[in-house]
Amino acid sequence: MNLDRFLGLFISITLLTWIMIFALSPQPKYQKKIEIQIPKLPDPSIDIMSLKEIEFNEVKTGTKKNNLKDDLPSAKEKVEVIDFNLYVYKIGAFKSSDKISKLIRSYNDAGFPAFTNQNKSNAKLTNVLVGPFASKKDILDNQDTLNKIADIKLGEVVSWNP
Repeated sequence: MNLDRFLGLFISITLLTWIMIFALSPQPKYQKKIEIQIPKLPDPSIDIMSLKEIEFNEVKTGTKKNNLKDDLPSAKEKVEVIDFNLYVYKIGAFKSSDKISKLIRSYNDAGFPAFTNQNKSNAKLTNVLVGPFASKKDILDNQDTLNKIADIKLGEVVSWNP
């Protein structure tokens, strides 16, 4: 009995599908045909063939001169004008490598990049620098936090160019 019901259901769905496809599909004989008229473009007022001949003759005889001088400023000139200096916050100059590594670790743990630089006036000392920062304002906004981490009263804002 279940097989009879399944077979009947299958035949019913198949017939319904075929009827839906053929009965509801658009029939071309009942559709309105729309013709679109594309206007013809006007003929050019200049004879294109004569222009090609003139251009070719100028190149052939060498009378056509090309302006090869670049009037636009180069990118290199623009880059040289822009100031790419960044700023670092100098914590101080230290002799002890333990103190230096402790300071760098504490700044890195607080989320500030820190690095060292050889002191130019005294070769025995090493500068601890925090940054780089994009502007002096960024350093001044974070100055209290930077001073608190190193337990200093005041550091020095230094221009830094990598």
